[in-house]
Formats: sequence, C-alpha cells, structure tokens
Amino acid sequence: MTTRRSVLIHSTAAALALALPRGAFAQAFPTKPIKIIVPFPPGGPADTAVRIAQGGMEKSLGQPVIVENVAGAAGGLGAQRVKQSEPDGYTLLQAASPHTTNAAVKPQGNVDLIRDFVSIGQTGNSVYTLCASKELGLATLGDIIARAKAKPGELKIGSVGIGSAHHLIAEMLKSAAGIELTHVPYRGEAPAIPDLIAGRIDLMFLTTAKPLIDEGRVVGLGHTGDGRWFQLPQLKPLTALGLKDFVVPGWNGIMAPKATPPAVVAKLSDALTNALHSDAAIKAFNAMGLIPGAGTPGPMSKQIEEDMRIFTTVIRERNLKFDS
Repeated sequence: MTTRRSVLIHSTAAALALALPRGAFAQAFPTKPIKIIVPFPPGGPADTAVRIAQGGMEKSLGQPVIVENVAGAAGGLGAQRVKQSEPDGYTLLQAASPHTTNAAVKPQGNVDLIRDFVSIGQTGNSVYTLCASKELGLATLGDIIARAKAKPGELKIGSVGIGSAHHLIAEMLKSAAGIELTHVPYRGEAPAIPDLIAGRIDLMFLTTAKPLIDEGRVVGLGHTGDGRWFQLPQLKPLTALGLKDFVVPGWNGIMAPKATPPAVVAKLSDALTNALHSDAAIKAFNAMGLIPGAGTPGPMSKQIEEDMRIFTTVIRERNLKFDS
C-alpha cells in the first residue's frame, strides 16, 4: 500500500510539473549549471570568445556556466549534440560562421542553424583580411586585379580547405572583380601562411593578418568588414575598393535548441549582453582581434540569414561542386 501510494504521489507530482506553464519554468530558470558546447578545439576564436563571456554570465545567472569542447565534423558533431538535447536552456551551442558555410555547401546536412536552433546572441565578431605575398611586388587591390586580368589563372589564392569560408570568399572575389585565380586549399591558416610569405601562393584571406602586416611580412589589401577595422585602420573595406556586396564578417555566437522557451532565451541573452560589455571583456576581445557582439538574438539571426544568402549565391553562380 505504501509503495502504491508513493508511486501515485510521484506520478501526480510529475504530471503537475509537466502542466506548469512555460512562464513559471522560465521564471525559476536557471536552477542548475548551464553547459555551453564549443564544437571546435580549445584555443580557437570560438572557444576563447565564449570563455571571455563565461564569468560574466555566471555572475548574472547565479549558476556555473561550463564550457565543453566537442570537436569534429567541422563543428557538426557538437552542434548535433546540442540539437538533440532538451530545449530547456541548460545545453547551449557556441556556433560560428563555419556552420553557415557548411550548411551552404551541404544543404542536406544534419545541422541547420535556422531550422534547428534559436539565437541567443553573438559573442565576438571579426573580419577576413585579403593579403598578398610581398614576393608578388603588387601593393593594391587594383594592381592585383590588373595582373589577374592580364594573366588569367596565374595568381594562386590559398584557403583553409575546399568549401571553407576562405574558399567561398575567394570565389566571391573572382566574381566581384571579374578575374580568375587558381585555388590552393590547405588544412588551416597555419600551414598556408609560410607559403604566402615565401610567394608559393600569391593571395589569401586571413583572420590572423595583423601581426603579419605589422611586421611587413605580407601586404594587406583590404578587409571584408563594413567600415574601419580597429586593428588595421589603414586598410579600407573591400566594398570601398569597388567590390560590391562584399561584407562578410567572421562571427561567433550562442544558440539554443529551437523549442527553448522565449523567456529562457531572453534571460540568457540578458546575461550574455552584460558579460560582453564590461571593460575587462572588451579589452580581452580586442586583444584577440575581435569586437564584442551585441549579445542579443536579432543581429545574430540576421547575420546567419545573410551568410546563407551570400554563400548559396556564390555556390550557384560559380557552379561550385563539392564531394558528398
């Protein structure tokens, strides 16, 4: 009898808990630690950006915020884990611009940021800087375009892999400037940079350009931002140099599974916004070549949609094909 009564009590309690309005759940949130999965290795921009925000979010939310790296499948492995988690705000994804690139390259893939997730807010933003080898002896984008038109396909442009953001932006450059370049894929910026410096490749979009430009090891031509970039104020955005529709930021941001209650998303977004805009956080972001994101859902959702428009357009217009 006692056992049966206990079962009835627990069953009733569970039913009542399920019947609670979402607003009541959100009001209590959070009541336990929150996990943010970074789907890339430790030490990269996405990982560092979320760790800058980690302490401030803990302070606002009153609960530990745990960062876990789950690398693999170009960010897809960690994203898939968050997608399959409970939409309760306790398991989050540190998404990044490679996720939109992957979705454009493989539209039938298992992860779609728009379909499967809701934005909480961007953590940090950056730009891609178009750099040329000093060995090439050309100092401006106009010089590069003139050479490429005179000798189609002679100039070589590196990327961090076929179908990467670097690759697709290189294809955008070809279309916008009306030139042909030979694509040379690498496995990351690190192995490509020595070849760029030595002149074995001629051009590359880099996220780590500042020290190379400051030291005179490569030539900076322009960047993919929409205005003056604080790290390289001497360089103009490529749109100001005549390349139409060429604003392509690098970004990182936190997302939650799609069905997460709006009130929970709002609490997380408020905590992220507060964490990003302390003096210490701004200094830390700037030191790694990033600026803090807005921390709110709107700008991040808009950027994801814009990325998809840009990348799917260049894939279609350039008739790019990728191995399945």
